[in-house]
Amino acid sequence: MRGLLNQNIAEFISDNPIGFPPVLRYTGQVEKVEWINFDAAVTAKNSTAKGLHFFDSDYKLNRLWEYPQRYISVLRRFKYVVQPDFSLYYDFPVALQIYNKFRNHWLSAYFAVNDIQIIPNISLSTPNNFAWSIMGYPENSVVAFSDIGCSRDKEDKAVLMESYKEMTDKLRPSQILYFTRSKTAPEGATVIHIPYRKDGKE
Repeated sequence: MRGLLNQNIAEFISDNPIGFPPVLRYTGQVEKVEWINFDAAVTAKNSTAKGLHFFDSDYKLNRLWEYPQRYISVLRRFKYVVQPDFSLYYDFPVALQIYNKFRNHWLSAYFAVNDIQIIPNISLSTPNNFAWSIMGYPENSVVAFSDIGCSRDKEDKAVLMESYKEMTDKLRPSQILYFTRSKTAPEGATVIHIPYRKDGKE
């Protein structure tokens, strides 16, 4: 049965007033591996030695949200899986940002109960929305953080770095996997360079 925003598939107890399902803590240390995006997951070879991320256009993730059961066996093949990443665009209405965050958390919880360890992906809104956008994330965990898709505008970059600091201050991650297409990253982070697509687009 489709519909009901996946509440017909599973409901999760929340520890926050908005109702975001909690993302479980990821312990241990993430080793250096090749990372591929979700678009290539189904056809990936030697996936047990690779990591899977979702830093791609949101429309490519819609099938994951609409048919999550179909992808349990796919995600189980990978050594590491980062939490899905529906975007919290700064110029989106807050209601849409909250909906996308809910989808990210719901999918993380759903795959976790299906025996897939998920690395929390910390995606925050603008500083005036930090209070709700940091809800549901674990402390002292390995986490992922990405600047992929962030505009080259100086103000947007400044907001991104504010959210990075908020993450480190409030969540105190044990390891930060910093996914980027640039040559720079915050000091202390484990840099994971994701090349541009062949057409040069994000």
